[in-house]
Amino acid sequence: MKTPQKYLQRSEDEHPDVGNFVQWYILELNLKKKDISDAMKILPTTLNQYFKNRSMQFGILWRLSQAMKFNLVMAIGEKLNIPFETKVEKELRTELAEKVVRIKELEMEVGIYKRLVER
Repeated sequence: MKTPQKYLQRSEDEHPDVGNFVQWYILELNLKKKDISDAMKILPTTLNQYFKNRSMQFGILWRLSQAMKFNLVMAIGEKLNIPFETKVEKELRTELAEKVVRIKELEMEVGIYKRLVER
């Protein structure tokens, strides 16, 4: 009797089938599979084979992202539900905090000027 391979067994927190995930985004973004396969320089049948895969090589995801003009890696990362901030988001958060402090300073100055003008 053959024992099942552990890597083939699915658990509750199993990753979604990447092929289905990619195909769903293609439909969501109203993209044509023919255009994507042409951009990737592969046959449409090869692209359709990707949709049947549970997992996918990073290089293929990269090329699909470029062909779709959509960041599939980011979209997959968002499905993890693990908080993450990009470098740009961190810089924007810092800039926003600085601007909030500057606005409070300017509001104080305006209040002082208003009191001086009222005298």
